[in-house]
Amino acid sequence: MKTQVLKTIALFLVAVLCILGGCAAQQQQHTRRYVWPRAPEQPRIEWIASYYSQHSFPKSGFDSFIEGIFGQAPAIDFEKPIDIKASGTGRVYVADIAKPAIIVYDLNASTVEVWNKGSDPDLSLAITPYYLALDSDENVYTVGRGNSYIYVLNKKGAVVKKINYGGQVTAPAGIVVDDSTGKIFLVDSPGGRVAVFDKQSGKHLYSFGKPGSGDGEFNRPSPITINHKGEVVVGDVMNARVQVFTKDGTFLRKFGQRGDAGSDFQVIKGLAVDSEDNVYVTDGKANQIKIFNAKGDYLLSIGTAYSVTKTSIEAPGGFLLPQGIFIDQNNTIYIADQANVRFQIFKYLGEGGGKPAAPSIPDKK
Repeated sequence: MKTQVLKTIALFLVAVLCILGGCAAQQQQHTRRYVWPRAPEQPRIEWIASYYSQHSFPKSGFDSFIEGIFGQAPAIDFEKPIDIKASGTGRVYVADIAKPAIIVYDLNASTVEVWNKGSDPDLSLAITPYYLALDSDENVYTVGRGNSYIYVLNKKGAVVKKINYGGQVTAPAGIVVDDSTGKIFLVDSPGGRVAVFDKQSGKHLYSFGKPGSGDGEFNRPSPITINHKGEVVVGDVMNARVQVFTKDGTFLRKFGQRGDAGSDFQVIKGLAVDSEDNVYVTDGKANQIKIFNAKGDYLLSIGTAYSVTKTSIEAPGGFLLPQGIFIDQNNTIYIADQANVRFQIFKYLGEGGGKPAAPSIPDKK
């Protein structure tokens, strides 16, 4: 009896010490900055964090103590993340084609939820989600494999609308919502074109592009976004280039070619634009993010091939088959790092180098 009382008192004292001073099992903090380009040049991009599951969130001393006694909850981890979008207010949406599901992170609340693929096409997400888009109300638009619908989900994951793209799109790829015009732009990859729908009615309005290699033609296009000038930017994957159009589909310009140079493309997987309309392209084969200005002039590459899954060592800016990329209104950059089963967060610091971030990361994943 006396021994049991002493054990209880000891556990209580350990808990108090953990709460006041932090547990030894708590994640180790780094103060080093990871920036691109390297010194002595002015930094433009800074790495912030990586997320693998709910266990990637920073833990308090008490949380670490509880885990030390009872063990960690099963991880809500990734299997094959392919696309990513973010609200700019803390919520991050990741399409995972292996689960299959949309995994939702709330970075402010330190929570993770899973919107699994369902079986009822009228009440649930009855597709394997491949590509995502958000509108100004933070409704989530997704397309994938399973049927010929764009699914629209609210912030709770409930299906609020379905838009039938059958007969207009052979196999969907990238999707973007233009709230200023109320239009949805959906890439038809094998069809070599972009189909445009009315956001409210779902009616098909027009399409632009055709298969080929000339200006305004596509060979397996996939990612798509709209810059702050209202121009439509499309990743023309098998032509190894990026093309830019007006919203009515008029060709404006192009840049890029296939090759191994810093400004060349191997396999385009995703693209996004920052507040200055710089274009960021994820190259899945090169394991890099390539950055160009709005005119298409090459600026910078970040990243290198690195397998976290083999080493279990955190590698800021290391990629293994990077896929979707998104940049929110705060110039925060989110990248689906597929084969490393995580997403990484970076920050565009601007021309002046920006205010230094204070990343907090574990030594190991």
